[in-house]
Amino acid sequence: MTPTTLTRMAPAAPTDRSDLVHDIRLRNADGTSNPTQDVPQLLAHIEMLEQRLVAAEAVFPDITQLTPGEPVELTIYRAEYEHGQLPLGLYTNCGAARAHGEALPSREGLPTGAILTWIPDFGDAEAIEELAVFYPGGDDEKEDSSTGYLATPITLTAVYDSEAEE
Repeated sequence: MTPTTLTRMAPAAPTDRSDLVHDIRLRNADGTSNPTQDVPQLLAHIEMLEQRLVAAEAVFPDITQLTPGEPVELTIYRAEYEHGQLPLGLYTNCGAARAHGEALPSREGLPTGAILTWIPDFGDAEAIEELAVFYPGGDDEKEDSSTGYLATPITLTAVYDSEAEE
């Protein structure tokens, strides 16, 4: 039989950051914390959280400005084709929904000088926008018109409000 040597190893650094915070709290509670080691780990954890918040804000503007106790609302945007009620895609910002709507008529081929522009249904920032095409020079063959592509804001809520407008 071969002898076995047991060696005591230092605990491995937690891989999950939530484990890191938990481990530091436990060491602090039992009096074995090591500020020389814990502080740099916590600072790295804070930096990682800040990067996550910046990334979340880039995708969902104002997502980090939620108020505790208030229902969460989030606006997404749907690119769609109006005439067939065909949804094309869902996006976290209006610019992406517009880009999808503009790509389709552009692929179909627009005459030289044709201008695509988005026209809101009304003046509100949350208005449905419709893609229109304008032709320069008053060409009688081509008439300025709607393309049928829409960028539609959709508000998502986390809870049902029986008193909200339907």
